[in-house]
Amino acid sequence: MRTAFRFLVLIPLIAASLAACERGPGGGRAKADEAQRVDSLRIIYGATGADNVRLVPVEIEVVGLPAGWEGMKIAALSDFHLGMWSGNAATARAAVERAAAEQPDIFVLLGDYVSRGSDFAALEQVLAPLRGKPVFAVLGDRDMLERSDDGPDSTAIRTRQALSRAGVQLLENRRAPFIRRSDTAYIAGIDPYTARRPDWRRAEIFGGIPGGGKTPIVLAHMPVAAVTLPTDKYPAVLSGHTFCGQVEVPGTPRLTWLNTEVLPGTPNPASTRIYRVRGSTLFVTCGLGFGYVPVRFGAAPEVAMITLRGVGGEEEADSVQAPAGVNVDSLIQTFTPDTTGRAEPDSAPEG
Repeated sequence: MRTAFRFLVLIPLIAASLAACERGPGGGRAKADEAQRVDSLRIIYGATGADNVRLVPVEIEVVGLPAGWEGMKIAALSDFHLGMWSGNAATARAAVERAAAEQPDIFVLLGDYVSRGSDFAALEQVLAPLRGKPVFAVLGDRDMLERSDDGPDSTAIRTRQALSRAGVQLLENRRAPFIRRSDTAYIAGIDPYTARRPDWRRAEIFGGIPGGGKTPIVLAHMPVAAVTLPTDKYPAVLSGHTFCGQVEVPGTPRLTWLNTEVLPGTPNPASTRIYRVRGSTLFVTCGLGFGYVPVRFGAAPEVAMITLRGVGGEEEADSVQAPAGVNVDSLIQTFTPDTTGRAEPDSAPEG
């Protein structure tokens, strides 16, 4: 019944939105009509996406947080979806400017940057206010192919190039250091399709990223990645991807799909979008752009302003910890190609 009610509310919103919006660069409408589109959006919603960007304060408790990272502020931005709909670029730029004005310690970008078309220069323009600031990023599912066996992934290549030109440090299954108040710790980032990788590949990924208090933050576009994390290895995970459902109907469960299908049985105060998964604290931001439909209702575009708070336990040593029951060294040796491109065979004692 609740699902039916949600769709009854969603259908007229979509129809009204389509009358006022059109697809981005491929839509063919002249730039002179942009002001008219913006006025139409304001009539329907009361504000455009750019007008409606909100700052959402979040506090995350991190076990073993280094003393120098206590109170550190992180601005999290996700799901620009540039090119998908007219107005997404303006919304993303407004959010970036809002985040920069808050002067956080670092900025993190959680994926899905250019979703349609090939205007990667638009991404550089959106990120221009962050030039010279500490910015870390991961790729989203829209930024790369799940598999690229048939040749180079041109979307991923162009996204990497655009982020690099914007001065952003991209984390692809690796971590990078950040120093605050003389304490060095690391921010890690993983592949958006990590949850779909075979066991040996996940073991290789997580085995190569030391955990504990020295790696307090992991960036992962998809929240489902948290389900695959080694237990108690990474204190906090930041994700996007969900849009918070895009449409929030009063009286219906928030993020129902995420709560029941992706993270069933996971403790979650639904209004905060904070979960406890395998010993990690997971926060999911609502992101910024319109997705497949140009509608956001009850799930406004947001800049998540995250404050880290240390809690419990002592800072752990910077050490590699394999997933339970997995001999990561053996797996890495087995599946790492040698210089001739052949897989290394399993080693065994002679005789």
